[in-house]
Amino acid sequence: MDSETSILKAAKSFFAGTIFSRVLGMLRDVSMAFCFGSAPEAAAFMVAYRLANLFRRLFGEGSLQGGFVPHFEKLRVEGEEKAALFYRDLYGSLWVVLGGVVLLGGLCCWGLAWLFESDIPFMTLAMMPGVAFLCFYALDSAVLQCKSRFFLPAFAPVVFNSVWICSALFLKGSDLRSAMFGLSYCVVFAFFLQWMAVAKDVMRWGLPLLGRQALRPRLFSVEVRALFKPLAFGLVGVGAAQINSALDAIFARVADLSGPAYLWYAIRIQQLPLALFGIALSGALLPALSRATLDRCHELLQAGLKKSVALMIPFAVGMVVLARPGLDLLYGHGGFSESDVWQTGFCLSGYAVGLVPMVYVLLLANACYSRKEYRLPMKSALAAVIYNVLLNALFVFYCGWGAQGIALATSLSSFLNCLLLKRAVRQLVGKVSLWRGALRIGVCSLLAGFAAWALDANWVHERRFSSQLTCFVATGSLYAIGVIGLAYLLKVKELFELIRFKR
Repeated sequence: MDSETSILKAAKSFFAGTIFSRVLGMLRDVSMAFCFGSAPEAAAFMVAYRLANLFRRLFGEGSLQGGFVPHFEKLRVEGEEKAALFYRDLYGSLWVVLGGVVLLGGLCCWGLAWLFESDIPFMTLAMMPGVAFLCFYALDSAVLQCKSRFFLPAFAPVVFNSVWICSALFLKGSDLRSAMFGLSYCVVFAFFLQWMAVAKDVMRWGLPLLGRQALRPRLFSVEVRALFKPLAFGLVGVGAAQINSALDAIFARVADLSGPAYLWYAIRIQQLPLALFGIALSGALLPALSRATLDRCHELLQAGLKKSVALMIPFAVGMVVLARPGLDLLYGHGGFSESDVWQTGFCLSGYAVGLVPMVYVLLLANACYSRKEYRLPMKSALAAVIYNVLLNALFVFYCGWGAQGIALATSLSSFLNCLLLKRAVRQLVGKVSLWRGALRIGVCSLLAGFAAWALDANWVHERRFSSQLTCFVATGSLYAIGVIGLAYLLKVKELFELIRFKR
């Protein structure tokens, strides 16, 4: 039976793979900042990458996995071969759907490119074929997670990031416009290699079960059609969130030509703890929640929420107080100016405000999916998107806050999404507490954060790597020691349960 211990063990396996991919992802962004800085051409590439990834989120992660995992787990109870047949049919059906999506998306990009005479649609068009590879990677990752194989799906993006880093370094010094188009084609190849990294293990599982039937998929079979309803709701909800993400980049471009670059570099840092813990825990939790009884589902979900708040509050406060020294160490070299560091730091602080509710949204949405409820998460996502767009317009056009206003709007909309999902979960599995144990860990983080901020404010900053490293290590160490020491004094046991986790 799934337990809190087994889920934490699975999450740690996910974490172990993710930490490698996220370190490479950080190096990828450092290489982008070093090679291209916040140049408008680089910012245009980042907008195009977001637009291309919109289709990945729609048809790959989120909606597909949320509908696939509960149904796949149900079929596995009836027989492993039946689950393999369902996977085969879905795989073949996805080839047909994604082929049409890529073709239609490519035609739209072509038309927009000629209409607006911009490089962004052309770069989006160049990256469109990679969307299919990412969707199949997401599907194969879901199969491995149901088989309690969490490390490889989390580790596979290392391949993607390695190709990106090598491509950026190779293209450094080239004409910026040509370099961005070259990088767009390299990204497609990187997507393909990432998919291949997990596909071989899924084939080892499926081929012995299916034999000659493996190459005879029944397109849109009864079992595949059973996913239409959850996928439809998931597409609307995830699609709204991803359209909103694309609109963020467009709002940032309107506010400042380099605005998308500031958001890009900031959100990559904010996504590090979100991926290392939030996505790891939610990925490990979804199969367990799908198998659990109603009471057990409530118990596992509440335990996940409690551990999330114990870890994410220190990360959120740390992002605010360590934003300047951390970003200066990572990006403050080459073409990335001191002004770029400050602007990115403001964006990172805005994103940090919403770190805790963003993790909650992942867990609460999975609780809904595990009960095969897709309508309520869709409604909450739509409400959050509308709220975010209104805040973007207010902060950019009326307040004149630029890219940092967009980051803050994203965080505030995540609070709304979280509260609406909490109401939905209450109807499905019972009342859950979101902020249990938050007060004491919040006090520890704020006091330690103030001490670290005071040290950084009085530091003599120099634009040399040794000085940047010394400043970050000193302020980061003071913050970490302060949080742990105060947590020990105030007996915040939830934090130490995570640090000293035992079987």
